[in-house]
Amino acid sequence: MASVSLMPEENPAVQQLLAQLAGNVLPTEPSIWPLALGYWLVLGAVLIAAAALLYWWRLGRDWRRVSRQRKRIQSQTDAGRQLLQLHQLLRWVLINKLGADKGLTDRAFAARVTTSLATAAPTWLNGHYRAEPAVHPIDWAEVQRLLKAWRKEAQR
Repeated sequence: MASVSLMPEENPAVQQLLAQLAGNVLPTEPSIWPLALGYWLVLGAVLIAAAALLYWWRLGRDWRRVSRQRKRIQSQTDAGRQLLQLHQLLRWVLINKLGADKGLTDRAFAARVTTSLATAAPTWLNGHYRAEPAVHPIDWAEVQRLLKAWRKEAQR
């Protein structure tokens, strides 16, 4: 059997093949754009989650403001001023959050409060209109229950 030498100096065919080979060239770096599908899915999920959180945060923003205002009114010492500001706050909620008429009368306001509480009219209701010197104390648990009922009603 004849032996074929693979040494380039001895074999012209090997020399010809070696001449055809290109030098070592690094491939081009992969581009970072466009992103792979997985990145698009994660980015889309993050954007949807951020939009949902912003929507839910904005949805409760007015109610958090009402709660802060109620606490501020509750911390005041002047009972007559408390009654007036609470009345204004409750009217604002009825008009702006529940769509009540802006010309809401005091009787209609009192009727709305009593139907929402499902009890008799509270003694503090419209108390700032009374000429009596005695101011009726505000039942803050009742006010909180009323605001909670109106919040549920507004979300329907």
